[in-house]
Amino acid sequence: MARTERPAERPARAAAGPAVPTVELHRHFEAGLTPETVARLAARHGLVQVRTRSGQLVPGVDPQDPASVRRYYDGVSRGLAGPGGFDRFVEAFGLPLSVLRSIEDLEEAVFDELVACAAAGSLHTELRGSPFSYQEQIRAPVEDIAAALVQGVDRAWTERGASGAFILAFSRHKGLGHPAEPPARRQADAVARLAAGLHRADRPVGLDMAGYPEDAFPPRAFERALRPAREAGVPLTIHAGEQGVPPGFESAPPAFVVDAVERLGARRIGHGTSLCASAAARALVRERGVGVECCPVSNDRLGFMPLDRHPLPRFLEEGLLASISTDDPLLFGPFSVADTFAAVSGPLRLDREAELRLARNAIATAFVTEDRRAQLAARFDAAVGASSGAKR
Repeated sequence: MARTERPAERPARAAAGPAVPTVELHRHFEAGLTPETVARLAARHGLVQVRTRSGQLVPGVDPQDPASVRRYYDGVSRGLAGPGGFDRFVEAFGLPLSVLRSIEDLEEAVFDELVACAAAGSLHTELRGSPFSYQEQIRAPVEDIAAALVQGVDRAWTERGASGAFILAFSRHKGLGHPAEPPARRQADAVARLAAGLHRADRPVGLDMAGYPEDAFPPRAFERALRPAREAGVPLTIHAGEQGVPPGFESAPPAFVVDAVERLGARRIGHGTSLCASAAARALVRERGVGVECCPVSNDRLGFMPLDRHPLPRFLEEGLLASISTDDPLLFGPFSVADTFAAVSGPLRLDREAELRLARNAIATAFVTEDRRAQLAARFDAAVGASSGAKR
């Protein structure tokens, strides 16, 4: 199976001309923190140990040393493609979650991440995460946690001009618990209502369903729970068609993508690699103008889809609104969309025109107001025009 390069190994972007501006739609907030940010927050809170999500001690890692954090995730990434890899992937979120210990940490970290992404060439970046995950370390109502995440987005725009959005997420395997269980075990309805309360026409807040396994918790099971968000006009993106492997994709068939679109009203699909197995499903996605958030590096690293077989080129050829994102850069690298494209463009035979189309598709499907979309398109066209002039 082909493997993409980790940040320390990847080559510099080819000197084919000035960089193309990027737009990122699929980036998990805590797994988008840089090792430097993790180390800074660990030092702030006096954290000296690293533990997995379930609390198991990870020896030999200094959470206050960025180099040590980077080495830790280099090792994690190399061991994810085998049996039990997705469980180890989830467990590796323990470190970034452990350093987010206050409402202030959340708002600051969202602000910093969006500003850093903008500095790396992203015109617009959408972060996602579950308020219930952050509540594991922060003793605050999920309403306050969600509000802090959105406030970080608002600050990045008003103070630095860094465009972004926050997508409130929940884990499918914790989404539909019995009414007698605590809210953290029945997150779907709670997060749908949180998103509905925070979403505004002039400042969208999105909703995402992530987690595993897809086959045990298919999209159709959440139709009723997500109704409050749909009725409030909250834009939905659903992780679907990710966790199957070719050729059959039995664990995550393209039918899950169809259900996400038709039953849940998803405006975008997270990953959607199994779409390559169904021309009818691809036609539906194309005809409905549904975005497909492609994350080739993570699909490869988790063993779901070998990089050199990723369907992203086919999606572009058939006119799907496919974009490209980092997904979980702390765990997989690279940290920017520009470097992600540089890492995958060779194996996938993607040229500069494909890079432009990916960005334009992302602008077209971003969870933003139409005024912001027009601003992003104008900024993109101006930057591309300037870079084309510089090349002549």
